[in-house]
Amino acid sequence: MDLRQKSVSGRLYRLMLDAAERQGLDRAKIIRNIGIDEADIAASDARVSGDKHVVMLKLAETCMSRGAPPEGDVLLYLLAFPELAGVVCNSPTLRDALRKYVAYRDLIGNVDWLVMHEQGDEVAFEYVLEGDGRSASSALGNFALLASVARLYDARLRVREAGITDARMGAALALGDAFGGRVQLDQTRNRMVLQSSALDRAFEVYNAPLSKIHLHAAHDMLQRIREQGQFSPTVKRCLRDVLREHADAIESKSLQALVCERLALTRWTLQRKLAAERKTFSEVLTQTRIDEARTLLAHTPMPISEISERVGFASTTAFTRFFTRACGAPHARYRGRHRGAALPMARIDGDSDGA
Repeated sequence: MDLRQKSVSGRLYRLMLDAAERQGLDRAKIIRNIGIDEADIAASDARVSGDKHVVMLKLAETCMSRGAPPEGDVLLYLLAFPELAGVVCNSPTLRDALRKYVAYRDLIGNVDWLVMHEQGDEVAFEYVLEGDGRSASSALGNFALLASVARLYDARLRVREAGITDARMGAALALGDAFGGRVQLDQTRNRMVLQSSALDRAFEVYNAPLSKIHLHAAHDMLQRIREQGQFSPTVKRCLRDVLREHADAIESKSLQALVCERLALTRWTLQRKLAAERKTFSEVLTQTRIDEARTLLAHTPMPISEISERVGFASTTAFTRFFTRACGAPHARYRGRHRGAALPMARIDGDSDGA
């Protein structure tokens, strides 16, 4: 699958950006280089496409190389993902918790593959990276989190094997305590083996009624993510990027050609894939323009004339008619209603999406 059709949680990005700021890095510059806006990751179910995630990982690796968290803090990453924390930290057994981590890991991201193999008192995990030239930082983070979760259930857990494909990674040394031993570098694959005699022992603090609530919340969020994984949201994200880059220099009739070029699709294939979801390119373009206009009105002080250009209209009058017809209210009234409730956001500059 194309990386642009995969995604990671916007919550992870907020964590990464906060960590980058603590390291003294420029948050606004990072956002521009990746090609996202703060508004893109503000919602609890916001997702960022896999191709942009690969760019962000280079920054994350820089931060990790300057110091990784000790073992006791690894589980704190789950605070950003309460739906996942609920199912993996409140399971009837350790085996069930590990299986649920694999089943619901998409709540964090689905760019890569995590495969689980069970045999006797051992559970092996293999992390398969999607895309060429990737470092194993994601594998290392997932392995450390899995080992820390497992120790909630079995304090005597043994990490019998832990290895990643990178030849050099300082974070592997810093995270050594999370594994209870040394992480092997420059391996042929990303692999970790957990050994426990308590895989099926009842978890003494398991709460069955609460578990049902956690499972419902996790399942509901996972369904929403999978719906976003459809093809039309991919086209919408591509259109949004094109509009932000140079909408004022693009005619509507050429937008479809640009989307086809960026997604490496023929026009016929684009139309066929959208038709399978009962949508047309014109409908997706209209919704993209509406959503982008709403975001700019609610989260920026950008003048209407500039917003009009950003969403691809030749005149403010045409944009006003379009917005009023689509949203049932003039743009001035919409901005007045939503600016007070919106969180302060940095101005979204016209060149903010140069990836």
